[in-house]
Amino acid sequence: MFVTPRSAILLALGIPLGIAGWHWPVGVLAITVAACGADWLLAGNPRLLTVTRPDVTMRLGTSASSVLVIRNEDTRIRRGTVRNGWPPSVAVTDPVVEFRLGPGADIRHVSTIEPSRRGTLAGGPVTVRTCGPLGLAGRQHETHAETTLRILPEFQSRRFLPSRLTRLRELTGRSLLLVSGEGTEFDSLREYVRGDDVRAIDWRSTARRGETLVRTWRPERDRRIISVIDCGRSAASRIGSAPRIDSSIDATLLLAALSQKAGDRLHVLAHDSAQRVRIDPGDTMFGVAAKLGDLTPSLTQTDWVAVAAAVRSISPSKALVVISTGLDSGVIPGGLLEAIPLMNRHTLLIAVSSDPTLEHMTRVDGTVHSAYEAAAAHRTLLEEKALAEHLRRLGARVVIAPPDRLPAAVADAYLDLKEAGRL
Repeated sequence: MFVTPRSAILLALGIPLGIAGWHWPVGVLAITVAACGADWLLAGNPRLLTVTRPDVTMRLGTSASSVLVIRNEDTRIRRGTVRNGWPPSVAVTDPVVEFRLGPGADIRHVSTIEPSRRGTLAGGPVTVRTCGPLGLAGRQHETHAETTLRILPEFQSRRFLPSRLTRLRELTGRSLLLVSGEGTEFDSLREYVRGDDVRAIDWRSTARRGETLVRTWRPERDRRIISVIDCGRSAASRIGSAPRIDSSIDATLLLAALSQKAGDRLHVLAHDSAQRVRIDPGDTMFGVAAKLGDLTPSLTQTDWVAVAAAVRSISPSKALVVISTGLDSGVIPGGLLEAIPLMNRHTLLIAVSSDPTLEHMTRVDGTVHSAYEAAAAHRTLLEEKALAEHLRRLGARVVIAPPDRLPAAVADAYLDLKEAGRL
């Protein structure tokens, strides 16, 4: 007997072969719906599965593990999938896990996350989907596990720290190179060796001891340093792939590490039209990085007069004030030039990230477009140079360097001032 495909389907579903016309598809549909409904009922409530996800703290540019713990609070075996969700700026490896859990059992799943920007982020939704025994239907529930992802600044300038700490040890007298300068303190006497500065000879002690002795010096400690980070629209301009404020944060972190080793006190101010962050001495490097990690530039104009008032309130006496900003038309109407005289009692250091793209734009390849582009780049560089010279005439020291070299330039300027006793 020849059996048609229609007949085979009807026999498989238990439908009599005498049913014809439109009755057999309706029967198939009814049985399918019934099977899916039963499977949906047997899938179980996904709300009875508890999902926990601990907080994660990491540094930008690295990867970390996100742990997801799934526990079955039901009295029956449950199976399905869970998706470990995160915001779009966080790349997640292996976010989906399948599970089959008995009553009271749990499973631990680890995903690798790699964020592309710093700051504090709330964890994305965790989607739980339970499946029935036939796999035809299931239930889904989305929950927001209370998770915080704290991404600290990358701190690329830490590669400059060993060499600058070596120089700091030389300045503080823990190596053979001992210098003296204005503001340094007498440390001890030692025997003269060839190559020592004859001006360091202590003639009274030499006459008394009968051998040539020289004075050694150490830089003063417990100096006050104020790092000001411009968070206004000048800090929002991008240099390469990152905004200017990132290099300012990097320079501040390197300065914080050096000042802690040198025994100086560092204050940090982040300011645009109002004060955004203030960090006083006593914070650890982790605390400083955590507070600066959430800094983002705004499109408002920085109130430099308010910055000068905040600096005066922190230190009425002499201090080193490091201002990280940009030298463009955005800082002039904001009052930077007017604020410099208000801080004339302090030693001022202006740190500026230069844009390497401008140097590249000054090259002309013979086309009209490149000529106009080079003219605009030259004009911008000349304006930046003129403004830097104006700041120097007002008594500030200006350091201009590319973003990857700016932290090292600021650290060198700090050590130069410390060696000269000008803090």
